[in-house]
Amino acid sequence: MVRELNKQAFTVLIVYPAILIGLGINYFMNYPVGLAELGIAALGYYGANIAIGVGMHRCYSHSSFKSGKLFDFFMVFLTAGALQGPILAWCSDHYKHHTFTDQEQDPHTPLKGSNRFWGFLWAHMGWMLFHEDNKQIDRITIVKLGKNSMLRWQLKYYWEIAIFMSLIFPAILGYIVGGTMLCAYKWFLFIGLGRALQQQATCCVNSMCHYLGTHAYQKGTAGDIWWMAPFLLGENWHNFHHAFPSDYRNGHKWYQLDVHKWITYALAKLGLIWDLNATQEVRIKAKMKETKQSFIDAQKEQLGLLQNKADNLMEDLTKKFTELETSSINLKNQVQKSFLEVQSSLKKLVEQIQKASEQPSEGIVKMARGQLAALEDKIYKICNHWVALKA
Repeated sequence: MVRELNKQAFTVLIVYPAILIGLGINYFMNYPVGLAELGIAALGYYGANIAIGVGMHRCYSHSSFKSGKLFDFFMVFLTAGALQGPILAWCSDHYKHHTFTDQEQDPHTPLKGSNRFWGFLWAHMGWMLFHEDNKQIDRITIVKLGKNSMLRWQLKYYWEIAIFMSLIFPAILGYIVGGTMLCAYKWFLFIGLGRALQQQATCCVNSMCHYLGTHAYQKGTAGDIWWMAPFLLGENWHNFHHAFPSDYRNGHKWYQLDVHKWITYALAKLGLIWDLNATQEVRIKAKMKETKQSFIDAQKEQLGLLQNKADNLMEDLTKKFTELETSSINLKNQVQKSFLEVQSSLKKLVEQIQKASEQPSEGIVKMARGQLAALEDKIYKICNHWVALKA
């Protein structure tokens, strides 16, 4: 597969944020930075977050609700200002991600890395920084969204709209608010910094949310990370989203922080969008039960394999014992105590594994695997010591 640096992505993801950070440091050294500047940065951060989460993701990628022309008009401009690519291209990549999750065709699966570290970097930004042979809008996205004239217009003039929304429009807002060129510059700078930070937050959905979190609704790498809710406004409930992608809610429980869900609901009440998709509770509970059982079955299988390994170690230990009986008394006395200790520990571990098989858990599997590895290492050392004594 051919990979080369995507110069546009490199400029947007690396060069432009670096310039903004440099300008920010210069501003901090020459002007006071207070709540006003932080508020403007928060506006840039959460404005881009909502445009991506409600617009690109839940509306256009998953058809979680139907939208009108006014909603589409605002999203065409706001999503372009987030500098994450045209809506059609973004949705195409996301369609591939959900259709081929953690497979070769998944554009940002963390499993593509040679190890967990490189997999994380690939899922975070690497997949955007490097071209691949299949970098194009898929037919399904064209069929589903290609009839929307506003999305086609955005695709055609994306860079013109993006430059206007990220460079010129924030400055215009600043000048309207403060009436000075300094205020215009301040709004351009801090909205840009907030937007750049949010871009990294979106990247965390592809990387961190496929490394950490709970898996109550579906097996796989996608996880729910509750503590990321203030930064992702609901996109952090990623395991639920992968289980029910067309649901307009990612946090389906009333107490789960999902600002995008609440904004969507409010827009529906205002008549700007309609036909909100919400998965029935009975389906959610059935999926949770199925997922829980699949984890239990997998853990039982792992415990079974560990028990077989423990039985094999016990058999090898018995053979060593038989061989030890023919050794000299001095050699036998030096090694026998260690063998007996390992044998006793193995018997206890086998009993624990058998008992745990009735109600397995991930913690028990990790404990059994760790103890078995330690005992295996101990047997190896005892045998090496025995060979050294015999020599």
